[in-house]
Amino acid sequence: METNIDTVMDRLTPYLDIFDAILRHGHATYEAYPPGVVIDHDASTQAHCTYRHILAEAHRVLDENESASHLEIRGQNLWMLEDANAVIRFKKTDEDGRSSNYPTKQARDFDRGEALPGLPADPTRLNVGYLLDETGIGYERSQIAIPAGKSTLWCAAIIPQEDREADDACWQDVTRQPRFNIG
Repeated sequence: METNIDTVMDRLTPYLDIFDAILRHGHATYEAYPPGVVIDHDASTQAHCTYRHILAEAHRVLDENESASHLEIRGQNLWMLEDANAVIRFKKTDEDGRSSNYPTKQARDFDRGEALPGLPADPTRLNVGYLLDETGIGYERSQIAIPAGKSTLWCAAIIPQEDREADDACWQDVTRQPRFNIG
Protein backbone atom coordinates (compact mmCIF):
# COMPACT_ATOMS: atom_id res chain seq x y z
CA MET A 1 0.00 0.00 0.00
CA GLU A 2 1.40 3.37 -1.03
CA THR A 3 1.42 5.94 1.79
CA ASN A 4 3.57 8.80 0.46
CA ILE A 5 1.35 11.90 0.39
CA ASP A 6 2.80 13.28 -2.87
CA THR A 7 2.46 9.96 -4.70
CA VAL A 8 -1.07 9.24 -3.46
CA MET A 9 -2.37 12.75 -4.08
CA ASP A 10 -0.77 12.82 -7.54
CA ARG A 11 -2.65 9.62 -8.40
CA LEU A 12 -5.89 11.14 -7.07
CA THR A 13 -5.54 14.49 -8.90
CA PRO A 14 -8.14 13.61 -11.59
CA TYR A 15 -10.65 12.88 -8.79
CA LEU A 16 -10.06 15.81 -6.43
CA ASP A 17 -12.55 18.23 -7.97
CA ILE A 18 -15.06 15.38 -8.25
CA PHE A 19 -14.66 14.49 -4.56
CA ASP A 20 -14.93 18.14 -3.53
CA ALA A 21 -18.14 18.55 -5.56
CA ILE A 22 -19.68 15.36 -4.13
CA LEU A 23 -18.94 16.39 -0.53
CA ARG A 24 -20.12 19.98 -1.01
CA HIS A 25 -23.30 18.71 -2.69
CA GLY A 26 -24.15 16.59 0.34
CA HIS A 27 -23.62 19.49 2.73
CA ALA A 28 -25.48 22.01 0.54
CA THR A 29 -28.44 19.66 0.21
CA TYR A 30 -28.63 19.33 3.98
CA GLU A 31 -28.28 23.11 4.42
CA ALA A 32 -31.37 23.53 2.21
CA TYR A 33 -33.57 21.68 4.72
CA PRO A 34 -36.19 23.94 6.30
CA PRO A 35 -35.05 25.43 9.64
CA GLY A 36 -38.10 23.95 11.35
CA VAL A 37 -36.83 20.47 10.44
CA VAL A 38 -33.14 20.83 11.34
CA ILE A 39 -33.90 22.38 14.73
CA ASP A 40 -34.71 18.85 15.91
CA HIS A 41 -31.49 17.33 14.52
CA ASP A 42 -28.48 16.56 16.66
CA ALA A 43 -24.97 16.30 15.18
CA SER A 44 -25.42 12.59 14.50
CA THR A 45 -28.64 13.12 12.54
CA GLN A 46 -27.06 15.97 10.59
CA ALA A 47 -24.06 13.77 9.70
CA HIS A 48 -26.30 10.87 8.68
CA CYS A 49 -28.52 13.01 6.44
CA THR A 50 -25.48 14.68 4.86
CA TYR A 51 -23.87 11.28 4.29
CA ARG A 52 -26.97 9.94 2.53
CA HIS A 53 -26.85 12.90 0.11
CA ILE A 54 -23.10 12.37 -0.41
CA LEU A 55 -23.67 8.69 -1.07
CA ALA A 56 -26.42 9.36 -3.62
CA GLU A 57 -24.27 11.95 -5.42
CA ALA A 58 -21.25 9.62 -5.38
CA HIS A 59 -23.34 6.96 -7.10
CA ARG A 60 -24.59 9.47 -9.69
CA VAL A 61 -21.06 10.65 -10.48
CA LEU A 62 -18.69 7.76 -9.81
CA ASP A 63 -20.85 4.96 -11.21
CA GLU A 64 -20.36 6.58 -14.63
CA ASN A 65 -16.56 6.38 -14.30
CA GLU A 66 -15.07 3.22 -15.83
CA SER A 67 -12.12 3.28 -13.41
CA ALA A 68 -14.33 3.46 -10.31
CA SER A 69 -16.34 0.57 -8.96
CA HIS A 70 -18.66 0.58 -5.98
CA LEU A 71 -18.20 -2.10 -3.33
CA GLU A 72 -20.49 -2.66 -0.40
CA ILE A 73 -18.55 -4.69 2.12
CA ARG A 74 -20.20 -5.53 5.43
CA GLY A 75 -22.28 -2.36 5.32
CA GLN A 76 -19.48 -0.06 4.15
CA ASN A 77 -19.84 1.84 0.89
CA LEU A 78 -16.43 1.91 -0.77
CA TRP A 79 -15.22 2.88 -4.21
CA MET A 80 -12.26 1.14 -5.77
CA LEU A 81 -10.36 3.55 -8.03
CA GLU A 82 -8.38 1.22 -10.28
CA ASP A 83 -6.34 3.91 -12.02
CA ALA A 84 -5.29 5.44 -8.67
CA ASN A 85 -4.80 2.07 -6.91
CA ALA A 86 -6.94 3.38 -4.05
CA VAL A 87 -10.11 2.50 -2.23
CA ILE A 88 -12.09 5.36 -0.70
CA ARG A 89 -14.97 5.89 1.67
CA PHE A 90 -16.80 9.14 2.25
CA LYS A 91 -16.94 10.35 5.87
CA LYS A 92 -17.50 13.32 8.13
CA THR A 93 -14.03 13.91 9.54
CA ASP A 94 -12.21 15.95 12.13
CA GLU A 95 -9.32 18.29 11.28
CA ASP A 96 -6.90 15.36 11.18
CA GLY A 97 -9.02 13.43 8.68
CA ARG A 98 -10.26 10.90 11.24
CA SER A 99 -13.81 9.66 10.99
CA SER A 100 -15.90 11.38 13.60
CA ASN A 101 -18.53 8.69 14.14
CA TYR A 102 -18.60 5.65 16.42
CA PRO A 103 -16.37 3.05 14.73
CA THR A 104 -18.00 -0.24 13.80
CA LYS A 105 -15.93 -3.41 13.55
CA GLN A 106 -15.78 -3.12 9.77
CA ALA A 107 -14.71 0.54 10.02
CA ARG A 108 -11.95 -0.40 12.47
CA ASP A 109 -10.83 -3.17 10.11
CA PHE A 110 -10.74 -0.70 7.21
CA ASP A 111 -8.76 1.81 9.29
CA ARG A 112 -6.22 -0.82 10.38
CA GLY A 113 -5.76 -2.15 6.85
CA GLU A 114 -7.12 -5.57 7.80
CA ALA A 115 -8.49 -7.96 5.20
CA LEU A 116 -12.04 -7.26 4.05
CA PRO A 117 -13.90 -9.77 1.84
CA GLY A 118 -13.72 -8.77 -1.81
CA LEU A 119 -11.17 -6.00 -1.26
CA PRO A 120 -7.63 -6.45 -2.61
CA ALA A 121 -4.93 -5.91 0.02
CA ASP A 122 -2.67 -3.53 -1.93
CA PRO A 123 -4.76 -0.39 -2.70
CA THR A 124 -4.27 2.65 -0.51
CA ARG A 125 -7.23 3.06 1.86
CA LEU A 126 -8.48 6.62 2.18
CA ASN A 127 -11.08 8.68 3.98
CA VAL A 128 -12.52 11.31 1.67
CA GLY A 129 -14.16 13.63 4.10
CA TYR A 130 -15.57 16.99 4.96
CA LEU A 131 -14.73 19.22 7.91
CA LEU A 132 -17.26 21.60 9.40
CA ASP A 133 -16.39 24.76 11.32
CA GLU A 134 -16.51 25.09 15.12
CA THR A 135 -20.27 25.67 15.06
CA GLY A 136 -20.84 22.39 13.23
CA ILE A 137 -22.79 24.26 10.57
CA GLY A 138 -20.39 25.91 8.11
CA TYR A 139 -18.41 23.93 5.55
CA GLU A 140 -14.71 24.41 6.15
CA ARG A 141 -13.03 22.08 3.65
CA SER A 142 -12.94 18.78 1.80
CA GLN A 143 -10.01 16.57 2.71
CA ILE A 144 -8.36 13.21 2.18
CA ALA A 145 -6.52 11.17 4.79
CA ILE A 146 -4.97 7.75 5.23
CA PRO A 147 -6.45 6.11 8.32
CA ALA A 148 -4.03 4.31 10.63
CA GLY A 149 -6.02 2.71 13.40
CA LYS A 150 -7.24 5.51 15.68
CA SER A 151 -5.12 8.15 13.94
CA THR A 152 -4.13 9.13 10.42
CA LEU A 153 -0.79 9.10 8.62
CA TRP A 154 -1.50 12.42 6.93
CA CYS A 155 -4.31 14.71 5.85
CA ALA A 156 -4.56 16.80 2.68
CA ALA A 157 -7.09 19.56 2.01
CA ILE A 158 -8.60 19.86 -1.46
CA ILE A 159 -8.33 23.42 -2.73
CA PRO A 160 -11.64 24.25 -4.43
CA GLN A 161 -11.39 24.80 -8.17
CA GLU A 162 -12.78 28.35 -7.88
CA ASP A 163 -10.05 29.25 -5.37
CA ARG A 164 -7.09 28.40 -7.58
CA GLU A 165 -5.51 29.40 -10.86
CA ALA A 166 -5.03 26.85 -13.63
CA ASP A 167 -1.42 26.06 -12.67
CA ASP A 168 -1.94 26.12 -8.89
CA ALA A 169 -1.81 23.04 -6.73
CA CYS A 170 -5.19 21.42 -6.16
CA TRP A 171 -4.36 20.23 -2.64
CA GLN A 172 -2.23 21.10 0.34
CA ASP A 173 -0.84 19.11 3.23
CA VAL A 174 -2.75 20.04 6.41
CA THR A 175 -1.31 17.33 8.64
CA ARG A 176 -0.91 18.74 12.12
CA GLN A 177 2.57 18.36 13.50
CA PRO A 178 2.85 16.57 16.83
CA ARG A 179 3.57 18.77 19.83
CA PHE A 180 6.44 17.81 22.03
CA ASN A 181 5.95 17.99 25.76
CA ILE A 182 8.95 19.86 27.08
CA GLY A 183 8.98 19.84 30.76
